[in-house]
Amino acid sequence: MKERSDRSLGKLIQRTLQAGIGLCLTAFAIGFFLRMSGSDGAGSFLRAGAFLLIMTPAARVAMLAYGYGRAGEYRFAAASAAVLVLLFISVLL
Repeated sequence: MKERSDRSLGKLIQRTLQAGIGLCLTAFAIGFFLRMSGSDGAGSFLRAGAFLLIMTPAARVAMLAYGYGRAGEYRFAAASAAVLVLLFISVLL
């Protein structure tokens, strides 16, 4: 049962990272094409892409906390939650 849980947690993290990178690249591509066409909205897409790039590791840590909590590994879930809180504090400062 533990091996299946580890495998599903790995797939969850893989999908989270793929989604984050995919969204980031999409926002960067839209921003790039808008910039090349001379549109004024390019900057917001480029900022959104940078924000998504920064938030992708935070999403990974959140998925780790969720996966460990679901698997009953409460110490690891608490450690992941603490790392997530520290990440958000560092963003605010």
